[in-house]
Amino acid sequence: MGSQLQRLPGFDKWIIEKENQSYIEALQDEKHNLVYLTADSETILDELDPKKIYIVGGLVDRNRWKGITMKKAQEQGIQTAKLPIGNYLKMSSSQVLTVNQVIEILLKFLETKDWKASFFQVIPQRKRGGADSEDCQGEVEEGEENEEGEDQLEMKKMRTESPSNG
Repeated sequence: MGSQLQRLPGFDKWIIEKENQSYIEALQDEKHNLVYLTADSETILDELDPKKIYIVGGLVDRNRWKGITMKKAQEQGIQTAKLPIGNYLKMSSSQVLTVNQVIEILLKFLETKDWKASFFQVIPQRKRGGADSEDCQGEVEEGEENEEGEDQLEMKKMRTESPSNG
């Protein structure tokens, strides 16, 4: 894994500690400061607390493993939170972000102290579906999962956009 990380642009500038233990073992003395970021949390992250250690994880198949990060955090007795995406924009399809996007959003927020600017600078426009307006406040929560698959949603869009024959 270390060699894979070293291939990432800018990795040499990251201030990180490598650890062979799991985070729960390595940070046992700091467990009260751990916050697992998961879209399934009911707690919305308003500010970043410098005392907290934020855990950002990733899954290959969000549909197959729905709710797994929340369950893991609960089993380990770790606090959870989600980004306040729904307060600032409406996502066009999936509310799921890549690990890189979450990290970039957190870094941008540390720089600007502005969630909206952070989201708009990091989340690709194609995922923001009509969210470039100022009045999207509170329409979609980050944790809401799309009940229909993205392919089904695309088919539905195509049907509604096709001219009728009649």
